Amino acid sequence: MFLALRELQHSPFRSLLIGGIVALIAFMVFMLTGLTRGLARDNAALLLETPASHFVTTRDAEGVFTRSFLTPADVQRITAVAGNAATPLAQSFVSFSGGERQLSGVLLGVDPTSFLAPAVTTGQPLTPGAPGAVVDLSLQKDGVKLGDTLTLRPGGETLRVTGFTRSARLNHQPVVFVTLARWQALNPRSRDSVSAVALRTDAQVAGTAGTLKGLSVYTRARTLQLLPGYREEQGSLTMIQVFLVIVAAFVMAVFFYVLTIQKTAQFGLLKAIGASTRTLAGSLVTQMLLLTVTAVLTAALVTAGIVRVLPAGIPFALTPLTLLAASALLTLVAALSSLLSLRTVARVDPLIAIGTVA
Repeated sequence: MFLALRELQHSPFRSLLIGGIVALIAFMVFMLTGLTRGLARDNAALLLETPASHFVTTRDAEGVFTRSFLTPADVQRITAVAGNAATPLAQSFVSFSGGERQLSGVLLGVDPTSFLAPAVTTGQPLTPGAPGAVVDLSLQKDGVKLGDTLTLRPGGETLRVTGFTRSARLNHQPVVFVTLARWQALNPRSRDSVSAVALRTDAQVAGTAGTLKGLSVYTRARTLQLLPGYREEQGSLTMIQVFLVIVAAFVMAVFFYVLTIQKTAQFGLLKAIGASTRTLAGSLVTQMLLLTVTAVLTAALVTAGIVRVLPAGIPFALTPLTLLAASALLTLVAALSSLLSLRTVARVDPLIAIGTVA
């Protein structure tokens, strides 16, 4: 620790440059992680927050709600197996006008008395027989207010906004909740069919429902992966994160290795006056960890500050736990990257190093 601190104090400008580069790398990792998670939430917040554990669709739909058409008889068969733990839902995409703007969203029909009913943050919840709609909070940015009337296109049917709810986005669009009866009235071609049946039950009951003829059961996590475009989008962003961490490890390893080579004569001299390889290696690792932890902490603080001024329309989600995990990963990467430098320290010959000085 003593040698590490003296080294940092002796070369403050060099330490500042190295720390700055590590901080920039950490900042990129934090921002990309936040954007990745933000896009995931924007694409599937409804499924991420739903209390349902499983979803039943027709077998040929392969878990995609918009391809599934469950008849009332199918719903009765599922309800006979799962009882009150099963509730139907119907999904369609709609275009509507809110004020002077043309908007789009996901129209979701649910039973207002079921566990899928949205929890309102402002306004009134859905009630059986009510013609109103509870919509996602993000529509407020588009000028939609409580009591506004949404006009569906091209039919001209209207929905009065009675409440707002949060975390209700699907396929990067806001969800408009209506009662199941209202959804079926707005979609007469559905002929009383629904898109899926949500289950809030254990795996045994869900497995029994999956044995019903023509039906398939998927867990919530599996349904999320089957959401059109979700897996491809998240896969691409995850690969960018992986490559960024690999590049960060490579850059830090090269930086610390070059610095170690530049100090070969210094290490040789210390060895000649009695310093052990273990002491020198400990000093090197401590120096790298001090630089990395300081840089990562600085990057985390900068990220937290920038998040506060990001425009509201940019999907960004970075929890303290995620930030802590990413920081720990970068520190671990820095520690591993020091192994290359330790090998150089162990191979320093004091006689050759002193001769180099001379």
